[in-house]
Amino acid sequence: MNTDLLRTFLEISKTRHFGRAAENLFLTQSAVSFRIKQLEDVVGVKLFTRERNNILLTTSGERLLPHAENLLAGWQAALQDVGVASQKSLQISIGGTSNLWDTFLQSLLPQMAGAFPGLYLRTEINPQRELTRALLSGRLDIAVLFEPPKVSELCTSQIGEMELMFVTSEKVTCAEDIERLGYIFVDWGTAFNLQHAKFFDQAIAPVLHTGQSHIALEFLLAHGGAAFLPVNLIEPLILDKKLFEVEHIQRASRSIFAVFNEESENTKAFMPIIDFLTKRAAKTLAT
Repeated sequence: MNTDLLRTFLEISKTRHFGRAAENLFLTQSAVSFRIKQLEDVVGVKLFTRERNNILLTTSGERLLPHAENLLAGWQAALQDVGVASQKSLQISIGGTSNLWDTFLQSLLPQMAGAFPGLYLRTEINPQRELTRALLSGRLDIAVLFEPPKVSELCTSQIGEMELMFVTSEKVTCAEDIERLGYIFVDWGTAFNLQHAKFFDQAIAPVLHTGQSHIALEFLLAHGGAAFLPVNLIEPLILDKKLFEVEHIQRASRSIFAVFNEESENTKAFMPIIDFLTKRAAKTLAT
């Protein structure tokens, strides 16, 4: 299988546009179309269909999507593993949801590289379902999640606790003030979302829905609004009176877990990484 065909397929499935995919891949549109024709000839089915000027995946295309992602990721991991093996270094693949990279994992990568000389890191940002699939397929060593999957092959270790504070761009006294400012909904996982309605006396429609706290924070500071954000991220802004805690709305807490496949041959090798994450979480999330 030509991996270029799979890369082209994934780019079109992401952009839903042959022209934009061609630009992103530095190819002509005719070259992109030819690659898709080649791939369709290989698999023997149509992968895309046009509907109202929109490129959509067929049912077969939807089924191919996770396999294409796994094949490409597996090939990249194999190339890296071959290079690492010759230098007897450790390679670790770490994945997380966007909100955990945004608030926790991203800042730890340089520290991790410094703590483990010769460490080769590969990162992945995906929804929990994709990360779980990557763990089970062996494409991923560690996934950092709010809600670990209940799968018998996977082990879970709690590495930290994130405290969320409800803040506004100006002081408020009632729900009407929050609605006037504009509520920013940050996706902190299913458990938080289910409890979300209990935080307010009445339902408030969000003006922005996002899975990344930094997007929410920038929007809040530039436009005004209200949102649940990590205490470690916003404490300096609280002290500078750029943001204000709504004290009558209780704080929320989210446990953070490292999930890994106990059957992986690298388990013993990456356990020190999990210990490192646990120790750093206490410092990172408290500051």
